[in-house]
Amino acid sequence: MSDGGSPAERQMSYCTNPNCQNPQNLDRATVCKSCESNLLLKGRYRVFHTLGQSLTCRTFLAVDEDQPSQPRCVIQQFCGSAAADGQNQLNRTFLGSASVLDELGKHPQIPKLLASFELEGCQYLVQEYIEGRNLADRLSEKGVLKEIHIWYLLSELLPVLQFVHENQLIHRDIKPSNIIHRKSPQASPALAGKEHLHSLSGEGGSGLVLVDFGAAIPANSGPLKTETVIGSAEYAAPEQIKGQAIKSSDIYSLGVTCVHLLTGMSPFDLFDIKADSWAWRHYLKVPVSARLGRILDKMVQREPSKRYRSTEAILKDMKYGPAPVDVILSKPKWTLAMWGGATVALLSVVLGSRLPSPVPQAFTSSEPASSIPEIRFNPPPMQNFRGEASQSGPAVRTLADQDKNPVWAVAVAPNGRVIVSGNNDGTVHLLHKRRGKLLKVLTGHLGPVWSVAVSPDGRTIASGGVDGTIKLWNFYSGRLIQTLDGHQDGVFSVVFSPDSQTVASVGKDKTLKLWQVESGAELETLKRVFDEVQSVAFSPDRQTLAIGSSDGKINLWNWQTGELKETLWGHSEGVWSLAISPDGQTLASGSWDKTVKLWDISPNNQSGQPNGYLLRTLIGHSDKVKSLAFSPDGDKLASADLSGTIKLWRMGSGEMTGTLKGHSTWVELAFNPQDKTLISGSFDDTIKVWRLSP
Repeated sequence: MSDGGSPAERQMSYCTNPNCQNPQNLDRATVCKSCESNLLLKGRYRVFHTLGQSLTCRTFLAVDEDQPSQPRCVIQQFCGSAAADGQNQLNRTFLGSASVLDELGKHPQIPKLLASFELEGCQYLVQEYIEGRNLADRLSEKGVLKEIHIWYLLSELLPVLQFVHENQLIHRDIKPSNIIHRKSPQASPALAGKEHLHSLSGEGGSGLVLVDFGAAIPANSGPLKTETVIGSAEYAAPEQIKGQAIKSSDIYSLGVTCVHLLTGMSPFDLFDIKADSWAWRHYLKVPVSARLGRILDKMVQREPSKRYRSTEAILKDMKYGPAPVDVILSKPKWTLAMWGGATVALLSVVLGSRLPSPVPQAFTSSEPASSIPEIRFNPPPMQNFRGEASQSGPAVRTLADQDKNPVWAVAVAPNGRVIVSGNNDGTVHLLHKRRGKLLKVLTGHLGPVWSVAVSPDGRTIASGGVDGTIKLWNFYSGRLIQTLDGHQDGVFSVVFSPDSQTVASVGKDKTLKLWQVESGAELETLKRVFDEVQSVAFSPDRQTLAIGSSDGKINLWNWQTGELKETLWGHSEGVWSLAISPDGQTLASGSWDKTVKLWDISPNNQSGQPNGYLLRTLIGHSDKVKSLAFSPDGDKLASADLSGTIKLWRMGSGEMTGTLKGHSTWVELAFNPQDKTLISGSFDDTIKVWRLSP
């Protein structure tokens, strides 16, 4: 809550008498020079100036002079008359319920109630002062919010609203000016500052605070016989305007708040009276995903029976994130890039004429899918993961977390004992590979974690996500080392150099960045990147960096000099996965054209062909290829697609040697560097450990 006003104004004492003609007084005055009212409420609260005003309530910034530190506080004053048609009686009932107000103040995202009293015919609430900026001011200063901001807003405020409703209260005045982004030295401002998202560290508490409960009423109060609109008419539900507010009236107001923040338009202008429907999509600068659109549409239904009846129902619809696979696959490029971590390059260009001769071989197979029994278990409590005896187990085990959580990315520690996953709820999980124990949960990202990597020396975890940041974590303690903030949009992929000293990251902002691990310094941003970059891989010799982009091409860079060595053409759609064999001789690329291609990238190949010669195309997937991984010995290549199918290929011949079925939707892969197991994490909430035959 911004205190507003100039420094001079903040030094003035303000008279709270509603009838005072000249309320401004000297800073230390005790009696109003105009009306002779006492300027210290209850002998302790000195008011500086107004923060807001409605027909029935005025809100002031004040200090409590009874305390040595003289902390700031917010005071709400209710001085309605009989013309308010019963509102005064309602306020007295509410103010008298101290236990309810105290209960609300226990929530970290609701201001604490410090005092309530009646004085000279007016009633007062004294509440905690929240330092920060409200979303109305943020909208005015920075412009409209992005879709990811709205997902964050809903995820932050719906649990708060659920808490309010569980305490049998209806807020009745949810609007941008009553939502404050808390200023905290421990948290980066997610809705302030740069146009792209920053993440909250989690150490400073939740970022958004719901304020101003002056209009709140008990949920069981029944219809109010009043012609006075309580709350802001722009955001108030139709039944609330008629004096019949219900819990879902708050849901309506929150939904209208969201569409206002997305468009910057007054809610009055967003509703088409002639068509009797909302037209907010017409005013969007950037379209939103179909899932968010459906949720907002249902929140702002004017007929309560068609609206969400509870916050739990909205949270349930949000549970699996902003874009499940079925939505992603049916949406255009902007939706895919924002939420799927995958953008389809809608190019139907046939590039075969650019390929060198001879024509590469294409391998396919009708080999049947393997039928492998499955064991599912929930992880036991966290324990130390050092020390593990080798033990044979089932052909596949499913590691299930206690809460459903779609998996975007997986990696395996060099010791082979720990699986690292990037999850849809913004967390990074560390799991014991054999027993499935949940060892650590790393929190800090704001939105899905799209990529994770473990440094070759096993000391550091890197994670990149939709919030545009890369975070470096201490592998052993789980402590956040630092946040690398340079991308202007979501980070699709992160990878360590073989010496563990450098991190490469690529993202939706069409950039490839190199970072120094020890200092976190941005070393370089490689130029000539013209499309969204989805995948990146270091060669073992530390000389080459390969990147794949949504236009179907692969660039090979000398990352130490910034020189573009080769551009490989062959895929007709976006390249979403890259892997380089352990010997550094072969590059594998997986594309949304449903193929896997193998390229010779050895510096001194014996074929006489140029570096980047296409060896062969592997055909067998019936869906878009999302992930690739080489086995530690380089003999096998695993590929996975958006349907959840995993295929195994023999590198020497290109023959398909197996198909693994078990996931229901897209899959990310990582081989265990210490044994013959393959790790797969999926958007179906599971991580599977596959024991492959030699």
